[in-house]
Amino acid sequence: MSPDRALAALIAAVAVLSVAGQGHMIAGLAAEKGGHPGHALWVFLGFFTILTNLAIAVACLARWRGRWPGWWPAPRMMLACLALNIALVGLVYHLLLSDLWNPQGLHWWADQGVHGAVPVLFLIHWALFAPKAGLVWRDALRWMIYPAGYFAYALARGAADGWYPYPFLDVGRLGYGPVLANGLGIAVILFVAGLGMVAASRVLPAGRP
Repeated sequence: MSPDRALAALIAAVAVLSVAGQGHMIAGLAAEKGGHPGHALWVFLGFFTILTNLAIAVACLARWRGRWPGWWPAPRMMLACLALNIALVGLVYHLLLSDLWNPQGLHWWADQGVHGAVPVLFLIHWALFAPKAGLVWRDALRWMIYPAGYFAYALARGAADGWYPYPFLDVGRLGYGPVLANGLGIAVILFVAGLGMVAASRVLPAGRP
């Protein structure tokens, strides 16, 4: 097995196991509060971290098998978009969110997986193996479609049931003005980071299609 496929398989395994651990934790918390399993699933699918790790698992399984889903954007675009956004996951969590809770045991490992191991491993995979030829500056804008869609999705969910997955998105506590300002700030950071990725693609290995 090539190093590309081996690393992709490892990332997929870590992502699946870590997401499963996060799901177990969320289901346990819901059960303690007498919540319905359907509500636990609703909460589970509300986190950008979970959705991005699931997308990475699918992408890495496709890289391992050598069969890219025809309904996804081209690997060059999709892998770069996921690399940018999983880097955001790790950065935001460790700078802003990690002190808000204290998972233990298996849940600690799952937490470190989705916020630490997967971001680092996937960025290494992108840097060494992902196809990069042809990336251009305007791609940095295209990569923001996914987080912008999530932002709208999270606000719509919150408007429906009053629950927001992250403190900086909590309209009920902050109001729409500060939340929109937070979203704009993150968008600027993502765009600048995306430009950096395009610049890096010019000097990193071209990768395998």
